[in-house]
Amino acid sequence: MGDLKNLSVEGTVILVTGGTSGIGKVVTSTLCAQGASVVFTGRNETAGDAILADLRNAGHDCHFAPADLRDQEGITKVIDTCLSTFGRLDVAFNNAGIFDSSALFHEYKDEDWELMIASNLTTVFQCMKAELTVMVEQGDGVIINNASVVGHRATERATPGYVASKHGVIGLTRQAALQYANAGIRINSISPGPTFTETHQSLADKGPDAVADHLGTLNPRAQFISPDQIADVVLFLARSAPDMLTGQDIAIDGGQLYKL
Repeated sequence: MGDLKNLSVEGTVILVTGGTSGIGKVVTSTLCAQGASVVFTGRNETAGDAILADLRNAGHDCHFAPADLRDQEGITKVIDTCLSTFGRLDVAFNNAGIFDSSALFHEYKDEDWELMIASNLTTVFQCMKAELTVMVEQGDGVIINNASVVGHRATERATPGYVASKHGVIGLTRQAALQYANAGIRINSISPGPTFTETHQSLADKGPDAVADHLGTLNPRAQFISPDQIADVVLFLARSAPDMLTGQDIAIDGGQLYKL
């Protein structure tokens, strides 16, 4: 297929939620570099303003919309920003979410469950509703949801809320893809495995052997997934995937899902 970063999104308007750190930050930068007009969101206004300044100084067409997407007003604000700034919404990458460390099912607090479902599942549902409203009127669009490999299986490394929320994201993706299959809207999800972000820097600093020891029981490659590789897949789904590719989840995991 060649270098997916050569696939152009020039001239498209793309929304990236959770764009101020980790995967979202790299995806935002990649899409801007390929000529897209990008609106990215985040709750960290300091980080968002700094990213915005760097991207604009590099000549990119982008806008930062600070918002807490767990609040319906925040979602409305973000969609309004896309439309008032660029006049349309071609692609949405629903990436915002949180993670919490492992907890036993019977000890998992109700308030932690509610926060996780609100942040990782209800937010995706509400964002998709708002995005689909715009795209149905336009007659076209693309939605990409960020799920996880644990949306396909259980794990000892995360909580019941996280695992359930990511299963739910894949379910929302499939249901929406079915309902809008003939509306000119493609809807897919991605499922990254353990991904190298800022939170894993201390482990990476210990060297490749430490990383391999940590990941070897999960990932046959015994390596972190690079955010750049995830950005490549988002780029492909945003612009160059065929019309018939909808309702699918693409695992970016080095073979983790198929390791017994």
